[in-house]
Parts: sequence; C-alpha cells; structure tokens
Amino acid sequence: MRKQNLILYFFLILFSLSFNAEKKEFRIIKENGIPVAVNPDFPVPAKNGSKDIVFNEELILGSTEGDPNTTFGEFISYTVDDQENIYILDWRAKTVRKFGPKGDYLLSFGKAGQGPGEFSDPEEIRLLPNGHLIIFEGESQKFSVFNLKGDFVKSGRFFKLMYSPYFGLSNGNFIATHVQYDQQNTIVTTGLFNGKSELLSVLHQREAKPLQPWPRNDPDARAKRLAESMSRTAFQSTAVVALDAKEAIYFAYSDNYEIKVYSSEAKLKRMIRTALPLRPVTKRDQEDFLNIWVPRDISTWSTMNEKMKKKIKNLIRFAATKPAFLEIIPMDNDFIMVLRDGKLGQNALINIFDSQGRFIIEKDLPFPIRNGLSKGAKLYTIFEDKDGYKFVKRYGLRFINDT
Repeated sequence: MRKQNLILYFFLILFSLSFNAEKKEFRIIKENGIPVAVNPDFPVPAKNGSKDIVFNEELILGSTEGDPNTTFGEFISYTVDDQENIYILDWRAKTVRKFGPKGDYLLSFGKAGQGPGEFSDPEEIRLLPNGHLIIFEGESQKFSVFNLKGDFVKSGRFFKLMYSPYFGLSNGNFIATHVQYDQQNTIVTTGLFNGKSELLSVLHQREAKPLQPWPRNDPDARAKRLAESMSRTAFQSTAVVALDAKEAIYFAYSDNYEIKVYSSEAKLKRMIRTALPLRPVTKRDQEDFLNIWVPRDISTWSTMNEKMKKKIKNLIRFAATKPAFLEIIPMDNDFIMVLRDGKLGQNALINIFDSQGRFIIEKDLPFPIRNGLSKGAKLYTIFEDKDGYKFVKRYGLRFINDT
C-alpha cells in the first residue's frame, strides 16, 4: 500500500511539474476548431526571433501658432496612405489637410456645411482598401468619400444610430457600434453592418443600465448625475476594434486579455490570449482622469463654480483595475502591437505579438500613444502638449533579433 502511495505521489509530482511548465510556455490549442495562441504572463520570443523593438522620432506635424494649415483644434483624427502621405481631419475647422511624407503641406478639402463634400460633425477619417478616404460624422450620421486628391466621390447616411469606432470595408459593409434605447434597458452592439445599417454579425453585445433618476428636489442631483456618467467611463472596459491592410478584423472587449481575429465577413479565424494580470488604477491615474478628462468631457465645466467642480470630483468612483489594454495596432507581416497602458498622457506600455500570436516583446516607451497606426516600418500617433495643442508624430521602428 505504501509503495502504491509513493507511485501515486510520484505521478502527481510529474503532472504538477508538467502543468506548471506548460503554463510558462507559448502554445497553440484548438477550441471548437479555432486556433488559440495561449501565452504566459511574460514574453516568449521564438528562437532567432525578435527580442526588442526600437523607435526613433522622425516627424512631428502641428504648431501652436503661425501657419493655420498646421495649427489643429482640440479634436483631430488622421490616416496615412501607402505613399506615407498624412491626412488630418480637424473637427474645429471642418476640413481635412493633406501632408507629404516629409511633413510638407499639400492641400485641404472639405468645409463646414450640410451639402456634398461638407461636414457638420466629422469624427473619424479612415483609408479604404480601394485607396479612397471615408469621413464619418457622429451627429448627422453621415459619411463622405473622397479620393486622395481631395475630390468628393459620394456620401451616405446610417439608417440606425451608430457610434464610433467606425471602419469601412471594401465590400460596402462597415463596423460600428449601435445603441438601442428603450424605457428600461440600453443594448450596446458592436458588429458588422451592411449599407442599409442592418446587423450582419455581432462582435460584442452588452446591456447598459440607465443613469440613476435622482430626485429634482435633491440639491446635489446634477453633481450626482454627472459624476455617475463620468464613473462609467473611468477605466471601464470597452470594445476595442482594429482593421489591418488585408481587412482582418481585430476585436476585443477589454475586460480580459483575449483578442479575436475575424475575416472581413466576421468569421472567427483565430484568437490570442495571455495570462497577464490586470493593472491597478493608481492614485496618479485617478488624478489624471479628474484633472485632464473630466474638464474635457463635461461641456459646461468651464462655467461651473469651484464648489460644484469639487463636488463632482468627490463623487466619481473608480474601478480597482484598468482594462486589459487600450488599443490594438495591426503591423506588417501579421504582427500586432497592443497598447496596454498609457493613454492618459502617460508614457506607453506596449506588447508585441508575432504572426503566430506569440507574445514576444513588452516595452515601456518614452512617449505616449493615442490612436496609434502602424504602416510600413513606421508608427504614427496623436500627441498633445500641456496646453491641449494636438500634433501627429511619426516614429521609425526597428526590430532587434538574436543576430
């Protein structure tokens, strides 16, 4: 009996060692026929693979005064074509400015208005696979298409209430978030829609509870309502979407570190997971949110008295942990960069995955990333100075291998 117990104990030890070793290794498994790249909580580069990535600042577009063509408003979006021309959509000016690869101003197109080629509330600019540009508007639910010379091609409107992030596909479908309201529940659906705004495939769906109906005779009702609204955005998980040059859709809901990769028809092709734990919300994170984002997101903030501002800040509640990540940035050769932390003006923490979904690099960068875009051996990002001026920066990037 004692001998049998020893044998059993021996096999339990072997199983435990094998299980723990497996948890520390990169592996690809299958779930319902779908390949899943499973990573531990630290990089595991492939043999003779990339071990590090280096960035070198090459270009900065924007200014605080002088040439109006390079002075941008408080809200901008941008994209880059295959010739490294940069297109910057300025919400305040209601126009798009085109710059060459060296930062030289080339042309502008679009203006304020409701007609063809005009904008009322332009939110995002994207490069379509056919080489055209598409500009999405939030308030009017309109989208406009231009060629790379700035000539107007066509426009259309959504048939449902759609929200950012918006992506256009070559087959005429698009990715967006639809919000359906009723008296008791709000259903938020991120998915693939056709040109008639009919839902083709759900990427993620959740129920959002309505705001607390504070009594009108409550003297703090307004402060409570605004604080509750801001609490719902403070380090909360969100739908994260990206589209690569081959129109593969990268999607995740950032409550956990799992990225799903779909075809352009929203067919699930593979998944990527890591065992990285969620990062805590620090005191500095809270201060940055209160001092940077709250004044920008509450439109009446500048007219409020200090007592009301203090009351709102004191009522805001924070999650204990941050989302698993903030952005997914597709790169060349099916690599992806994941912005894990650093969107609130803090320097970025990134993870790099290779074409197999292997977690190969984690790196703290000396600069922040916001609305990151990778094209060729370049990384583009929006940068904001302490006074709120916006710039677009370009970095050259280089992988370092064993050799």
